[in-house]
Amino acid sequence: MAYKIKFLIIILLMFSINTFGKVVYNKQDIIITSIDLEIYKQLYENNYGFRLDNNNAIKDLVLINSLIKHLEKNNKEFLSRIDSEISLQYGINALKDINTREFLRFSKVRDEFIVNYFRNSLVIEEIEQEFNKLESLNLPISGNNCLIIEEVLDLKDNKLFIKNFLENLRNNTKDFKIMINGSEKNICIDEINFRSIEQLIINYIRSETDEEFKYFVYDKTKN
Repeated sequence: MAYKIKFLIIILLMFSINTFGKVVYNKQDIIITSIDLEIYKQLYENNYGFRLDNNNAIKDLVLINSLIKHLEKNNKEFLSRIDSEISLQYGINALKDINTREFLRFSKVRDEFIVNYFRNSLVIEEIEQEFNKLESLNLPISGNNCLIIEEVLDLKDNKLFIKNFLENLRNNTKDFKIMINGSEKNICIDEINFRSIEQLIINYIRSETDEEFKYFVYDKTKN
């Protein structure tokens, strides 16, 4: 399943390099400044679609710093693998700024839980429930590989489509088809609709694995 985290390096230029900002947190060798806080809030908003308040952002930053310190001390090989993935996906410059680097490191660790749930725990009934919550899911239907659109159908309750979409995600393919009145039809899903449906599933898995991930982080950083 393709899963990419978007981030904007340009936001780092919003702050003057001649100031370190006001210290807003200073405990257990973790120092967070107002600049760290604003950068993290912007990164979070760019990636997850909403802006955290200061209290929740500070809590996240404390967890991020604690987890990364734990990995640097106890699992450098895993951290090195994550850094290699970040470099390949976003370029070496993504590792040069500490705020961006730590955000992406933490997100990569979080992704491990999402991918594991997707591969080993997710069942089709869960996706059906999430699709049922949608107001509609109108998608074009074609009989000739989407060269000509025959009709547009609401497929949010179509179990065959949901099963087919999930199979395509798991196989990293985009061969979307359903049977209509005994005939096989193509479902024409453009990139925007594909990413929207994919993100719906990712958001669901993130919520389902949130407690497990928090337990993991607290367990690794409690000492």
